[in-house]
Order: sequence, then C-alpha cells, then structure tokens
Amino acid sequence: MRNKILIIISFYLLGILNLNAQESLSLTEAMELALLNNYQIQISKKQTEVAENNDSWGQAGRYPSLGLTLGQNNNISDQSNNPTSFIQELLISNSIQGGINLNWRLFNGFAVSANKEKFAQLKEQSKGNEAMIVENTMQAVVLSYNNALLQKDKLTLIKEVMSLSYDRYKYNKLKKELGSSSSFELLQFRNAFLSDSANYLIQQLAYDNSLRNLKLLIQLDDSVDIALTDQLNFDNKAYTLADLKTKMLENNQNIKNQYINLAIMKQDLKLAKSQLYPVLDFSLGANATSSRFKIADFPAQNGLNINYYGNFSLSYNLFNGGTVKRQIENVKIQEEITNLTIDEAKLNLNSQLSTQLSLYEARQLIMNLVKETFSNSRMNLTIAEEKYKTGVINSFEYRDIQLSFLNSGISALEATYNLIDTHTELLRLTGGLINENKK
Repeated sequence: MRNKILIIISFYLLGILNLNAQESLSLTEAMELALLNNYQIQISKKQTEVAENNDSWGQAGRYPSLGLTLGQNNNISDQSNNPTSFIQELLISNSIQGGINLNWRLFNGFAVSANKEKFAQLKEQSKGNEAMIVENTMQAVVLSYNNALLQKDKLTLIKEVMSLSYDRYKYNKLKKELGSSSSFELLQFRNAFLSDSANYLIQQLAYDNSLRNLKLLIQLDDSVDIALTDQLNFDNKAYTLADLKTKMLENNQNIKNQYINLAIMKQDLKLAKSQLYPVLDFSLGANATSSRFKIADFPAQNGLNINYYGNFSLSYNLFNGGTVKRQIENVKIQEEITNLTIDEAKLNLNSQLSTQLSLYEARQLIMNLVKETFSNSRMNLTIAEEKYKTGVINSFEYRDIQLSFLNSGISALEATYNLIDTHTELLRLTGGLINENKK
C-alpha cells in the first residue's frame, strides 16, 4: 500500500498527470494588459480627462454669462365684504415676467489669464500623477512577473532534485531486493524523496500564489491558466553615477511633478495679487412684464411694460484688514516651501540613486559568483552519483551534496531576481522604466 501511494505521489509531482490548456503570457503582454485593465491607471486617466475639460477660457472666466428668466403670477383678492377697501369687488390680476441679461467681468486684475495658466498646469499635474501611477504599476508588473519566473524555476529545480531522489530510492530498492543494500540506507533515500516531495508541494503553492498576484495586478481573471513565456535572465549592464544623475534630474517623474507644483504656486501668487486691482463689470439686458387686471364684471385690462438697461460698475477694495496682503505673503511662503521640497527631493533621490547603484554593482558580482557556484555544484553532484554507485561515499554524504546543489541553485535564481529588482529601481529613478520595457 505504501509503495502504491509513493508511486501516485511521484507521478503527480513529476508532472505525468494531464495539464489544462494554458494561455501564453510574455512580460510585454503583461505590461500591456496592466495599462489596459489596471483600475488605478483607469482612474488616473479619468482624472486627467477632468483636468483637460477644465483647461478652457470659459472655465477661467473670460467670457460673459447670459441668462434668461421667466415667471408667471396669479392673484385673486376678494374685497367685496371689506368696507375699508376703495373698490369693494372681486379683484383678479395675472402677469407674466420675462427677462434676458448678460453679465461680463471686463477686468479683474489679470485673474482670468492666471486662472487659465493654472488650469493648464493642473492638467499637466494630473498627467504627471497619471505617469507616476503608470510607472509604479509597470515596476510592480516587472517584479511580479519575474517573481513568478523565480518561483517557477525554483519549482523546476526542486523537481529535478526530487527526481534524483526518486531514482536513488528505486535504485536502492532494487539493490535491497538483490541483497546488496540495507533497509537503513533504503529508508534514508525514501525519507529524502518524501522530504523533496513536500518541498515541491510547498513550492507549487508559492508558484500558484505568484501567478495569482500577477493576474490580480493585470486584472486577469483568476480562472485563466497562464504560461509564462519569458525566462528569468539578466544581461549585465554597466552604468556610471554621473550619467544616471543627469538622466534622473531630467526624467524623474517625482521631480517633474514638483516643478509643476511650483508653476501652480506662481499662478496662485498672480491670483492673490489680482485682488489689489479694481474690478470692472458690465451688465446688459431687458425685462418685460405683461399684465392683466379684472374687476368683477368689468372688462379686463391688459398692459405691457418693457425695460432695457446697460450698466457699468467699478469696485475697488480700499481696506479689508490686510487680508489680501497676508494671502500674498502666505502664497510666497508656500512657493518657498515648494522650492525647499524640490531641493529635498533631489537630495533624497541622489542618495537613493547612489545606494541603488552600489547595490546593483554588488549584486552583479554576487550573481556571477553564485552562478559559478551552482555550475560547480552541478558538476559535483554528477561526480557524487558515480562515487555513490562505486561506494566511495555513503548515502548521507550524497544527500549533503544533493542539498548543496539545491541551495546553490536557489541562491543563483534569487541573485538573478535581486539584480532585476535593483535594475528596475534604477530605471524608475532615472525615468526610463517604461521606455526600457517597451523595447
């Protein structure tokens, strides 16, 4: 019974059971799906559309407003039993009033042009925020996709070790049946295979979760079975700190957004100063009233009254307790704060860039070392197989070499992923993440 269970487990873990049809997915395709489906990106695009709609002269206040009014009134007054009334009859009156009026602010201290410039900067700010969300999402997709590749390659490596354990178990089982191996040694290989099988199941869960996280990020239904087509690999690229700093100052989206905030502050200052000027308004319109008045049995009387007007008004704030002056000073202070924020952002980004470049260079060396270690471990495992078969080493020594091979392989895979992680962060800091992954 135990042998049957062992065979079923081995068949399952070694992938002999049928697999469902899978849809292939490359990193480029994953990024395209994220751009198309990710909710945060969609929300940011809608916010940009709102900012684009607001960027108009009409919203800024350049044009006049035109309004139409219409009203109808009815009144019945029974004065027939009122001795104090001059006319002791039933009085009925009806009227219709209508009017059209145009109001136009001709001058308000250049606030209209300042508003228009501010709306344009707010549109750029919204685009900058959208670019930040896209950039962060692309970074998340790159790391999520490569993490799934990492878990997949770990699974393949554990499967390889598990297959070796199963082969050694079958080999020793046959030797025991022939009387050339002990039950103790057979038990060691059986335990090794069971341990590797458990690790395989745990790693399969990690791989499934990594795919689930990737599908959530690109808004792909969890029921869709995907097959990753790219490989966990990285071609070493050399960078210099000076070149990276130049690219960062030119292209980093965070710095760009801070400069947009500074431009908005300048328009806020113009708006605050516009209150120092007089305001000139113009109004033009016409009102008409059509009325009807009836007393008891007397014939009704009708009338029409039309009024036209065209008015200018000039207003100027002589004193309001220094409110305007304080507002101007506060905006200037906010502008200084924004400048300090930009300087701080540059300082922090320079520090992050230096740190990431040092980490990137260190991880390049680490990746090369662990890959060479893994290559040596594979050769050592091949040699160990022959030595075990010839009795030069025992089962414990062989298992140690096998585990060393597994650990060095996992270290090589993780070193590759860590290097991709650092390189992706370098691209984000220098504003080249999206363009780099479009190539």
